[in-house]
Amino acid sequence: MPEPPHGGAFSQTALPQGLQNMSDNKVKGVCDIVFLMDATGSMQPAIDDLKKNIKLFFRKLQETDPNGGAVVRDWRARVIAFRDVEADGKHWLVDNPFVRDAAAVEAQLDAIEAMGGGDEPESLLDALYMVARLGSTAKAAQEEDDRKWRYRGDAARCVIVFTDASFKPATMIPEAPGLTWEDIANAVMQERLRLSIFAPQMDCYDDLQQIDKCEYMPIPFDPAVANDAVMKLRDFTSDTANFQKTLAQLAKSVSASAAAPETL
Repeated sequence: MPEPPHGGAFSQTALPQGLQNMSDNKVKGVCDIVFLMDATGSMQPAIDDLKKNIKLFFRKLQETDPNGGAVVRDWRARVIAFRDVEADGKHWLVDNPFVRDAAAVEAQLDAIEAMGGGDEPESLLDALYMVARLGSTAKAAQEEDDRKWRYRGDAARCVIVFTDASFKPATMIPEAPGLTWEDIANAVMQERLRLSIFAPQMDCYDDLQQIDKCEYMPIPFDPAVANDAVMKLRDFTSDTANFQKTLAQLAKSVSASAAAPETL
């Protein structure tokens, strides 16, 4: 069983009181969600496990409270997969549009082929940069763009990361080479992204945890055992009962984020 998350929002026993109070209220929120998936060769079991349980996540996201009314009345979601810029070249990033149907998100997950990556670390910082730079629709726009975030005053922006590896210390994409985690943190906060990270218990993720509103579920592993980080994430996602409970609580956390979108 993984340790409780840093920040607490994914506790397998209970949400912290502040988030619990927000989740218990009758919230009619709006949110855009990106599932940012490590798609290197070792990740296929975790991707498959998320696909099998994704409908539960969205069901909980919209679950009615005792007084009626959806917790989240309007959501869009998309899957973006990343690998290694250096090892995988133009195939390092797999993008998809925002959709409004759980089955469509499941299909996006189903289309991901876990491959490549070479040896870790991987290109998470590059992927976070790309997600932060998706752009957004204009305020009071009459039409949505399924490749962009909605205007940040109209919808909360949540990014959920799954990975079994460390990340490179600086970006390598031609658009923005040499950016460190501090640079990425600034980009993420500037765009009001709320990160939820499921990753091995490593110092590099402790750095990302310093990002405002970042929630981190550290997956303990033994660094002296070959591929133990990979196996521990597999154990975590393949434990159906606990993984479903975690996704349900993650949905509550996303709902809480959607309770009060930014107004600027």
